Amino acid sequence: MSTLLRFARRWHTPAAIIAIAFIILHAVAVFMHGFKFDFNNISGLLSLLVLLPVPISGIFRYQRMDRKWHLRSGVAFAILFLIHSFL
Repeated sequence: MSTLLRFARRWHTPAAIIAIAFIILHAVAVFMHGFKFDFNNISGLLSLLVLLPVPISGIFRYQRMDRKWHLRSGVAFAILFLIHSFL
């Protein structure tokens, strides 16, 4: 278990930076292709808006100034992303 936690601690930030880059690239491609007001696009836009404070709160978390906003906004993003992906 400690090995798994050490691995997660080491690779959490680089994997998150790469994932956010792909998410932003995906959002730009959707807007270039044509944004339609349907459930899939609206749920994706909502999840993108919830994702924006996650890296900022992650910096505060790194500096020990966080009040669990990183975790709360991350969980909110995960729920909205699952709704966007599977519904």
